[in-house]
Amino acid sequence: TPEVFFTAYDALFNRGNLQMGERVLVHAAGSGVGTAAIQLAHHAGAFVFGTAGSAKKLAGAAELGLDVGINYHDQDFAAVVKEHTAGAGVDVLIDFIGGPYWDQNIASMAILGRLVEVGLMGGGRVEVDLGQLMAKRLQVTGTGLRSRSIEEKLAVTAQFKRHVLPHLASGSMKPVVDRTFPLEEAAEAHRYMETNANFGKIVLTID
Repeated sequence: TPEVFFTAYDALFNRGNLQMGERVLVHAAGSGVGTAAIQLAHHAGAFVFGTAGSAKKLAGAAELGLDVGINYHDQDFAAVVKEHTAGAGVDVLIDFIGGPYWDQNIASMAILGRLVEVGLMGGGRVEVDLGQLMAKRLQVTGTGLRSRSIEEKLAVTAQFKRHVLPHLASGSMKPVVDRTFPLEEAAEAHRYMETNANFGKIVLTID
């Protein structure tokens, strides 16, 4: 569970340089990292957009600090972002999808925006119009924890301890766990994960 906050904090603040009063779009708002990112961004004083595939997930995200929820099944998230920002766009975008969202992601970005790729669930190949990046002076970066050195991981852990752990201890932020399964039901847990019905993490328990 701490890893979702490690990843979200690194994406928002180390890579995305999110500042108070800025606007951020978090895709996969019902995922483990998504729920962590929404809470972190909200507590940092950002205006938070988020996408998810059901009204239930968006309602849950709203309880965590989501300001504008977007159902990607029937809404164009770039259009919604532009509508709520008078056409300006978001300053930071946290993406888990990759290729299929590229054009809409770029359309959603404000001048000097920062796009952070955290996952590639939809694929990693994309045709890029570099002119769009130049015109908006965008920064596109990626993040991940597993490939980092021990020293880098220790640094992220120290940030978690300083900036996140006090909120978890006080209850002003919380890890979101959808369901738990005993380890021997790992296959069932995986089948449940494939339904994409979960809001937050799915956790395996060991007796």
